[in-house]
Amino acid sequence: MNHEKRSAQTCYEDFYGMLSDTVRMNAYKEAIKRNVNEGDIVLDLGAGTGILSFLALKAGAARVYAIEKSDSIELAKQISQINGFDDRIVFINDNSSNIELAEKVDVIISETLGSFGVDENTLEFTLDARDRFLKENGKLIPSGIKMYLCPIEAKKSYEKINFWSEIEGIDFSPARNIFTQKIMIEKIQQDQFLAEPVLFKELDFYKESRLIIENLNYFKFNRAGVVHGFAGWFDLTLDSQSTINTHPSCESTHWKQAFFPAQDPVSIIKGDMLELNLEVSAQSESSDNTNIHYNFRCTQLANEQVSSVGRNDLCPCNSGKKYKKCCLK
Repeated sequence: MNHEKRSAQTCYEDFYGMLSDTVRMNAYKEAIKRNVNEGDIVLDLGAGTGILSFLALKAGAARVYAIEKSDSIELAKQISQINGFDDRIVFINDNSSNIELAEKVDVIISETLGSFGVDENTLEFTLDARDRFLKENGKLIPSGIKMYLCPIEAKKSYEKINFWSEIEGIDFSPARNIFTQKIMIEKIQQDQFLAEPVLFKELDFYKESRLIIENLNYFKFNRAGVVHGFAGWFDLTLDSQSTINTHPSCESTHWKQAFFPAQDPVSIIKGDMLELNLEVSAQSESSDNTNIHYNFRCTQLANEQVSSVGRNDLCPCNSGKKYKKCCLK
């Protein structure tokens, strides 16, 4: 399956979500205060409305290069002007991979993160800027990320997929097929987990060189249920003291969690195993659209073992409990 995450065009309602997210804002503000020193040259990668640029200037930066390819840069310019930042900020309305800077920078700040962390082509832009613009021993904010996955039961989320099967008696299945190939942004609850989460990938932005990340992960289901897809989230390291964790049990953020829907739900019982292969890559060179490919397969012990198992028999998963008290639940 080819699963694609597309970035949206400029939407100021999205900026409200980001700037009103106190978890995000407080973590970035504190990291910038600790890492931007008086007189530093700073690059804000994907500046949006300019908030991180302005925080860097308040922290003492001598100059900030604010790179933003969308028209939100015009709003950032107006905000800069009325706040008296114009003499210390250089706005660049272009894709960062297309530009050259007249000088190296002390700090690169970026927040080009999707709900799964790197699903807005974060890696390509971050690594390119690091290699071309950052001084030796310069600082990256953020400095690294861990991404996690877990198969989940998500009936309500999946109803949004099934909505597209038929509308007013008209077969809309092509639309359904499209939406089973896109990440959904959902608020996932921990009680939807069907197995223990696994670490998909850990990246150190100072050392990373790959633009394509892929991993094969295995899960053992700890209860019966229906696999509607997979939840994804991240643990972001801004610096040694500031982190942002979007695990469902943590304080909510505007990122919520990523939901990767299955083409078709799969019923499983406790003890079943699932193998998931997931790959993240840029859709095209210098694009902030990201391709996420994933496929999975799982055992279905219920089809193999329980056809002759009664409710009061021992459960075939070898738990020692009766089937009705274990995997039948």
